Amino acid sequence: MSERELPNSTSVRASWSASLDLAAEGRPVAFRRDADDFVLVPADLLRDVLGRAVPPPEVIAESDGWSVLLHRHPVAADGATLDDAIDDFLSALRDYATDWDARLHAAPDHRSAAALVQHVILSDDDALRAWVRTGVTGPAASEPPAATATATPSA
Repeated sequence: MSERELPNSTSVRASWSASLDLAAEGRPVAFRRDADDFVLVPADLLRDVLGRAVPPPEVIAESDGWSVLLHRHPVAADGATLDDAIDDFLSALRDYATDWDARLHAAPDHRSAAALVQHVILSDDDALRAWVRTGVTGPAASEPPAATATATPSA
């Protein structure tokens, strides 16, 4: 299959409004700038794709609460309830995205987080909560299993 010839960024810029209209319709708008290829994609489409492509965090019920952790990324949180743990996780996730954009994007061990950060930036808290909840395994209870109580026999 031959490689498709992409327009250059100058020609796309000259027809910017028409290019945005095409992208808004979900039609492909790709172009080349120097040696790099780019696409215009509606944010909701990219958010949907990233929400399915970025693995959700692991959500763990523990005896004293919940933990949420994202493998391969330094983001984790704990809470007494699942909602508390998710709220703290979202705060940590947004802090990480801010730090990644400011400086971590250049660090070799953080470069792979680009899709995660784009997902976070494009999503509101409700969308991120739904994404986190896809990592909940087992019963979808709002509280962790109660610790087994030891009964003391009465005299």
